[in-house]
Amino acid sequence: MESFSPPYLSQEYDPIRPQILSLNEKIGYGDKLFWLSFEVQDYLTAYVLSVSIVSPSFTTHSFSMNQRMVSLKIVGITGVAPFTYGLTVAGPSTAEIAPPGYYLLFVVHAGIPSSAMWVKIE
Repeated sequence: MESFSPPYLSQEYDPIRPQILSLNEKIGYGDKLFWLSFEVQDYLTAYVLSVSIVSPSFTTHSFSMNQRMVSLKIVGITGVAPFTYGLTVAGPSTAEIAPPGYYLLFVVHAGIPSSAMWVKIE
């Protein structure tokens, strides 16, 4: 038996791994902004920061359906406390891009993803 363990899960990347502290659990479309806070020990730069949502897929007849990942636009970033940052993020532009429902939200810093948090798009 083999198991896959991506390199970014190594403990050497812990200083740049973001951890989501709080976020709005319901987000909207287009111009509706939401806020989240995250913590990272060794913040590099805003250029290596992104926020993504991933829809939970389902499998039937050996096919994985409903695979969807959407990168969200970061509107602003602020320093909240030492090692803690706040992000203002725009929701997906339309329901065609991300249909209403539940998604896993990730903060990615320098290619290292956080643990996901559930959000609902309405």
